Amino acid sequence: MNKKVLIIIGVILIVVIVGVAVAFNQNTKEDDNTFVLGMDDSFPPMGYRNENNELVGFDIDLAQEVCNKLGMKLEVQTISWAAKEQELDSGNIDCIWNGFGYTEERNKAMTLSNPYVKDKSMFVVKGDSNYANQDELKGKKIGVQSGSVQEKKLNESEFGKELDEVIGYTDYLTALMDLETGNIDAVYMSQISGNYIIQNQEKDFKTFEAVGIGEETKGMVIAFKKGNTELKDKVENALNELRAEGKLKELSEKWMGTDLSI
Repeated sequence: MNKKVLIIIGVILIVVIVGVAVAFNQNTKEDDNTFVLGMDDSFPPMGYRNENNELVGFDIDLAQEVCNKLGMKLEVQTISWAAKEQELDSGNIDCIWNGFGYTEERNKAMTLSNPYVKDKSMFVVKGDSNYANQDELKGKKIGVQSGSVQEKKLNESEFGKELDEVIGYTDYLTALMDLETGNIDAVYMSQISGNYIIQNQEKDFKTFEAVGIGEETKGMVIAFKKGNTELKDKVENALNELRAEGKLKELSEKWMGTDLSI
């Protein structure tokens, strides 16, 4: 191989290396401008798949409004709710934003926003059942979503010790399906999600308030990787602007029929 050929090959290699470096920098820049939201796709009305298999919901609409203010591109990524903390810690997602209730334990493990929506827990039973209150569920099988605030509260409560079994499901929709077939006696779940499913899917269920099963959550929050206060502050500032503009109230009324914003 003569000297001229070596020079040509060297020039080609330099061009390729420079091209790769430029592309890498561009991709990195694009990635830095992308806000990756991690969510469970079976938690209506906060985030779920509609009849066209599109990801929709209150939290998605709200996140899009936040990204519009921040000049960022929203990317919604579905995750296993039971593995949500690992997804966040690994950097696979920028936040957990999908009806995520505040707890002190979560506050220690992650950086949380201030609550932006209020919610409570409730029991759902079949419409034709004889159950009328929480005490009548003692000794029965209760379904919860695995990794949820409700699961934790039930397993740690005195009431939970009086149950026959607490059964974890991947999502509330699956738990409610099992309730319909009679495999469980009740579902302990988010009031927002439960009421939305019952009203919009015309399910034959009835509900009653949960009493004395741990402290109710302060509300729904957005979770960021521990220490990532910079991104949390940016998102929270955008939320504050949306609240002042009335957009948070508007979206709450659209998806939940009433203003549950905080």
